[in-house]
Amino acid sequence: MGLSKQQKAVISANIDDRTQKVLKGIIDSYITDSEAVGSRTLSKQLDVNLSPATIRNIMVDLSDMGYLEQPHTSAGRIPTNKAFRFYVDSLAVADSLPEKIQGMIAQISNNGAGQVEQLLVSTTRILANLTEFICVISAPKAEVSHLQRIEFLKVNSREVLVILITKSGLIRNKIIESSEPLSQNFLNSVAEFLNKEFQNASLLEIRKQILESMVEDKERYDTLLAQAVRLGKKAFELDSPPAMYMEGQIETLLNFKFKKQETVKSLISAFEQKNTMMDIVDRTLQADRIQIFIGEENKVEGLEDCSLVTAGYGLDNNVLGMVGVIGPTSMNYKRIIPVVDYTAKILSASIAEHAHLDDHLFINKK
Repeated sequence: MGLSKQQKAVISANIDDRTQKVLKGIIDSYITDSEAVGSRTLSKQLDVNLSPATIRNIMVDLSDMGYLEQPHTSAGRIPTNKAFRFYVDSLAVADSLPEKIQGMIAQISNNGAGQVEQLLVSTTRILANLTEFICVISAPKAEVSHLQRIEFLKVNSREVLVILITKSGLIRNKIIESSEPLSQNFLNSVAEFLNKEFQNASLLEIRKQILESMVEDKERYDTLLAQAVRLGKKAFELDSPPAMYMEGQIETLLNFKFKKQETVKSLISAFEQKNTMMDIVDRTLQADRIQIFIGEENKVEGLEDCSLVTAGYGLDNNVLGMVGVIGPTSMNYKRIIPVVDYTAKILSASIAEHAHLDDHLFINKK
């Protein structure tokens, strides 16, 4: 989530180069030490020759503009969320990712041939360990997932087990009820019919077409069509939200000085109530680039003191889910942003590898 070039130009026009350097210096210092920054300390750190008095005047101006605040009368200044937003959009240049870190993230691909759920769990753990913050990854969202195949297995005379496999490797199992007894041979015919009609279509498209009964050759498949619509309507229900995988370093977060003491407690609560992240997931899926939600921008109650760095992962230019890191607003954005971005790319490549392997197995099975 960033500013447009026009918005950046307007902001930069209101803050001259010297003031920007002072602001950047304050933010860099605060990211490193989590301590309020004074003018005398900053004058020794900056690579420009400015006296403490000049810096103090600039800090007053930045405070008036809403970029700095003073926690105590005798203390130095600390950046506001507005300052971090300006820093991310206009000042910070993401660090290049060291080969060692790239190699650690590339371990994700070692799980490419396993189940997607295992892949997501592994990725969550690796990213949490690398960033030392909380990592959250959403499973592929059903609506945007594409069908690989569907199978129906008779449980008893009235119940059928649906096995739904998507191109991304996500497997969904559910029991549905039939209004009449169905043989396994007939269920196989229904599955074959649906697989043929909707191969590679998104689950949302399939459900829409089934509900509208938009299937060709209705006369030939009269009985089959009727059951396909009935079973398909239940099989492709998309009400349940995607699974959320979370892992994190709560202990590390305790070392950060949050403006609100209850922030870490709120983080733990969000960690337990994973559905609170769904709005962030939806916003990430709608974007085509890395997203950064600072403070109140994340719209998660209790996390106004935190930032989220997210990126979408997907398959064949189709964004399926979200990779994200939650940490304090004073996180090292220049380090975290490339880690999240690279992780999303490796995860996408691993899912593509999984999909191609599954395609091969499916073709051989047929």
